[in-house]
Amino acid sequence: MLRYGKGNNFYKFRSALSDVATEKFGNLGKLIDLEEYYVPQLVFTDFEGQGYSQAQAERLALEEFKEHCRKVSKMEDDRPKLFGLIMQHMSIESKDEVAQDEDYKDWMRDKDPEKLWKAIIRTQKVDCVSNIDAVKELTARKSYQNIKQGSFETLTQYSARFRTPTSPTRPQEQWKDL
Repeated sequence: MLRYGKGNNFYKFRSALSDVATEKFGNLGKLIDLEEYYVPQLVFTDFEGQGYSQAQAERLALEEFKEHCRKVSKMEDDRPKLFGLIMQHMSIESKDEVAQDEDYKDWMRDKDPEKLWKAIIRTQKVDCVSNIDAVKELTARKSYQNIKQGSFETLTQYSARFRTPTSPTRPQEQWKDL
């Protein structure tokens, strides 16, 4: 289950989803790792060089082309299934954040897993509490209210922790988006 938020499990989810999608959908499952649809290469074998006549070589090349088209067609037919697999393993919060995408209605109607996956990456890879201003403001207020000197921390240590840019409790970093 993909959770949304600062301490999300995106990378673990991505790895597990990649395994399941590749197992169930084959080359279509490569979408998770490549972040775009995988398109199999069409390579024609040199049948004339193997001793076939030109007419036989053309027939065999046509069969190769048909097989390639079948593979691509199967991948296109499985897209809504992959879309459903991804959606069923998302938390409600993750679905809400993805629903704020500007093209949400279009790719939701088409059940397009590529656009869903790109929206998930945009929303899950950020180091922010939410894209909603009210939620950001509430988090900043809570963070500010929880700032206090530790019981075994000197004033100098507390001051250094408060001013250090890498400090996880530095309120200025959380306020800069407001």
